[in-house]
Amino acid sequence: MNKSARVATITTLRRRTKALLKLAQEHPIAISRYGKPAFVLMSVQHYELLFDELRDAT
Repeated sequence: MNKSARVATITTLRRRTKALLKLAQEHPIAISRYGKPAFVLMSVQHYELLFDELRDAT
């Protein structure tokens, strides 16, 4: 996993789920599939913050 870019592959997610979940508590992690961004792993707190910011912007 590339910590500076906060990107991990699906394979890394499968092999190191516990470690990625711990890191995702601090910041979102992009999960790539076939070399392209596919998912974002993030804490509920970060999700709620983003949702609130989006709602406030409308």
